[in-house]
Amino acid sequence: MKRSKSNQRGIHIIPKGKGYAAALIVLLFVEALFLFILMAMNILPAKYEVLIVLVLAAVDFVVAVLLSGEKSNKLGLVLLLIIVLNMGVGCFGMFGTYSVLGGIFAGGKAPAPGEPFNLFISGIDSRNGIEETARSDVNMIVTVNPHKREVLLTSMPRDSYVPLHMNGEMDKLTHTGIYGIDETIGTVEDWMGVDIDYYARVDFQMLVNLVNAIGGIDVYSDYAFKSAVTDWTYEKGWNHCTGKKALYFARERKAFKGKDQERIKNQQKVLKAIFKKITTSETLLLNYTDILKAVDGEMQTDMPMSMISSLVRNQLETKEEWTIKRQQVKGKMDQKGTWSMGPGRPLDVCIINEKSLNNCVDRINALMAED
Repeated sequence: MKRSKSNQRGIHIIPKGKGYAAALIVLLFVEALFLFILMAMNILPAKYEVLIVLVLAAVDFVVAVLLSGEKSNKLGLVLLLIIVLNMGVGCFGMFGTYSVLGGIFAGGKAPAPGEPFNLFISGIDSRNGIEETARSDVNMIVTVNPHKREVLLTSMPRDSYVPLHMNGEMDKLTHTGIYGIDETIGTVEDWMGVDIDYYARVDFQMLVNLVNAIGGIDVYSDYAFKSAVTDWTYEKGWNHCTGKKALYFARERKAFKGKDQERIKNQQKVLKAIFKKITTSETLLLNYTDILKAVDGEMQTDMPMSMISSLVRNQLETKEEWTIKRQQVKGKMDQKGTWSMGPGRPLDVCIINEKSLNNCVDRINALMAED
């Protein structure tokens, strides 16, 4: 008795022929490699990872069915080749990103989720790369409270007249960079009485690369002015800035009556704009590789890679906005001798106002103590 045609029909997922079966195995291997690198990067929230696995499983099922059919083998093979090529490119790109991530950030465990930390940013006056010994022209403590999703930017004048960590002699804060980042960190900790958990030593090219990588930023200027060293001009109000325009906005001081105090404000505005742009989930997800490439070779830090992954994953998961506040240590300019240049050669220095310093330290400690 012959079976009816309807009984002979069914879904076959085992490809006919050794060649097609081998091709399917290659597809599964490439997908497994893709998922392995993805898990190693540890930046995507679990729900995204589960979704990717489900999508790949569905695609594999369709390909297997096509490869097992009598008339659909060519279509299945074409689809398989397209997927393998795309997944292979994805693996290559993700491996490069993972390598960059490992090259920039240190090993070790991240602090407990939500635990506040202080990051010291030292912007060096370098023309020959991050390895060059250079002055610390930008000095900023970034206090981050992930639980409250709040960031406090505390800037110190580059000319702050402070006792050096290594010998207690008075010098300009910017000169500590000549003796290395450890000397800068130690001097700031002694002077302000706060603990610095991590540092990021960056050069100005990193700022240019980073701003370009995220498609530019919008900064508000309190004044209309022209850069003293370039042709860039800025309107009073909002200005859209590409990398170099953002750099010279942050570096200008001669155009302002307040000189360095106004420059500090603009530096904080640029950093705030970058942080705001990066922490939007779309920018972070779509530009993650470009962001890492922007800082590769232009930044030194002791932040653990696991910490960066944790912060990125948390931001993609919650998509919540951060509150960013700013403050700066203030003082008055004077002329004093310095340890690095000798007491007989008076230089412009900033004598720090103790009340201003104490107020800034109190706000840092308050944010660090909040759960």
